[in-house]
Amino acid sequence: MDLNKVQHLIQMQALSMMNGQSRDSFSSGVRDMAFQSMLEAAMKQEHSVPTRTNRVTAVDLFQPATLRSTEVAAPKKVEVNNEEVDTIIQKASERFGVNVDLIRSVVKTESNFDADVVSHAGAQGLMQLMPQTAQGLGVENPFDPEQNVMGGTKYLKQMLDRYDGDSKLALAAYNAGPGNVDKYGGVPPFQETQHYVKKVLNFA
Repeated sequence: MDLNKVQHLIQMQALSMMNGQSRDSFSSGVRDMAFQSMLEAAMKQEHSVPTRTNRVTAVDLFQPATLRSTEVAAPKKVEVNNEEVDTIIQKASERFGVNVDLIRSVVKTESNFDADVVSHAGAQGLMQLMPQTAQGLGVENPFDPEQNVMGGTKYLKQMLDRYDGDSKLALAAYNAGPGNVDKYGGVPPFQETQHYVKKVLNFA
């Protein structure tokens, strides 16, 4: 039985009782039995279907689905041991209006705060900027922490604006390029990109 339909019928029953529409004892009894049956069916269904949400209560059934409480794992907090780098990240956050924890998470995932790292594909520095991308962002020295973080955050902001603030799509574009996000109409079916998005959001 659809929980939304049950919720609607229960709400109608409750309104009926509050408005004094249950004057006839026989009709009232039938409605009460139906009410109890629907509630029991809804509760049985809730127990039979595995879900990550908290246990649905009778009170929850009267709430719109969007207001029901859900169990969401709290993201891990990124610890930045380098005070200078963290200060740069905070400056970038203020300059471009990007969540500071999201920037920290990208840096953590991309380079683990190693300003000198170079990937097998040639991406450089803290936010792993490709040379051509860095040049387009005005980054002259991608191994300079401030230039790299400012350039990387600027690019991340561009992706957030492009996808109306959708962090998943913006991160997918940061990793795999906006062309692939547009091509597949969402996070590309690349294992590396899907793992990347999940890992970044697990911290941010």
